[in-house]
Amino acid sequence: MEIVIRKNQMEEVEGLTSEYPYTLHVVDIHTTKIRWHWHEELEFCYVASGEAVLKTVNNTYQLKTGEAVFMNTNVLCTMQAEKSCIIHSHIFHSTLLSGHFRSVFETKYMQPILQNKKIEVLKFEGINASQQKMIRKLCELSKLQENEDTEFATRNVLSEIWMALLKEIESQENAVTPAASVNQERLLHMLSYIHEHYAEKISLEDIAGAAAISKREALRCFQSGISQPPFDYLQEYRLQVAKRLLTTTQASIAEIALECGFGSSAYFGKVFKEKEGMTPKVYRDSIKE
Repeated sequence: MEIVIRKNQMEEVEGLTSEYPYTLHVVDIHTTKIRWHWHEELEFCYVASGEAVLKTVNNTYQLKTGEAVFMNTNVLCTMQAEKSCIIHSHIFHSTLLSGHFRSVFETKYMQPILQNKKIEVLKFEGINASQQKMIRKLCELSKLQENEDTEFATRNVLSEIWMALLKEIESQENAVTPAASVNQERLLHMLSYIHEHYAEKISLEDIAGAAAISKREALRCFQSGISQPPFDYLQEYRLQVAKRLLTTTQASIAEIALECGFGSSAYFGKVFKEKEGMTPKVYRDSIKE
């Protein structure tokens, strides 16, 4: 599963198109690292097996087999698992259900959740009828994707899940947690700046300036929000882009090193081997094999 960044610096979800803005990702969280990211699309995630930890800037959620979560639009998050954990991630744009702009579906059913700043992530353990319905329908939705020509059926099942979500939110107001925070908004600005300028020489002052805060406050935001210094995140992001270029282009290692902001191929090779346990060339060859 590859993460691509749009011009607005949000994640571009693999498999989504404007013609059909829905996709299902089935991944093992233990072997597929889900880094800190955010996207405009909505997401329902079902844990098919194993256990995982979902982290946001505001909270940490422990997820077990048979449980599910809803993630609202533009929530900065990451997911990890110590052992094998298979998740079914249903990702879709709100327009799949809302239709045209200002339709009754958008204003009456979608916006109350999309614009509710209290809703970040909702966890479903199956403790009541609406949660049980959502979990059951998410499993049905995954099974449905094994067939062809399921676009209408997929939208119908998602609509049922959405109505159950509305009912759950209405019945359990204490289930919602703050979605928006000053810390998250600042982090989104700073991470966006890194995504846009990773190929350049970036200073802490540059990163902090993207959120109009001091360098000290920028360090605090990174540490309290994603438990990682800004330059560690920058290096990981550069490596992420480099790995994609190594496997999808014929560019030389020296060219990739410069394009990803490492300055020299020697330094790039040193950092890459420290993090990946192999040289860029060996990594490229291993992927080809």
